Amino acid sequence: MFDALSVAEDNTWRRIRSVLSPSFTSGRLKEMFGIMKQHSSNLLNGMEKQADKDQAIEVKEFFGPYSMDVVTSTAFSVDIDSLNNPSDPFVSNVKKMIKFNLFNPLFLLVALFPFTGPILEKMKFSFFPTAVIDFFYASLAKIKSGRDTGNTTVNMFYI
Repeated sequence: MFDALSVAEDNTWRRIRSVLSPSFTSGRLKEMFGIMKQHSSNLLNGMEKQADKDQAIEVKEFFGPYSMDVVTSTAFSVDIDSLNNPSDPFVSNVKKMIKFNLFNPLFLLVALFPFTGPILEKMKFSFFPTAVIDFFYASLAKIKSGRDTGNTTVNMFYI
């Protein structure tokens, strides 16, 4: 949390920036465009199905999964298809993670007294449920091992 590009400084910022920069070359962005186009097609198909049933379209219910599909596909080369598969473990864990309470005492403590952040981190306190964090660590480890073995498609059900 303290080594995000937006809050990092000096050498830490340079290190993170040098790692991220190759991901945003014109060639990589062109590759991402094709992936985004594919997911946009899925988005439109889902919205058309809903409209054909003469039902109201809840935009949040479509663009949330669309955004998640684009991010997981472009950043991790993982296709979870959350638009058509809302019960995917990745989707349910993201929902648990973003269910955030601004009145959480831990959040208020860090917001009012920022110096407590590193102390709470050392004490293993977290804003997010431990099970969710463990799931994402396991997911990223599986994705990384899949890349090391040459398997770029990872099924999130088996993580």
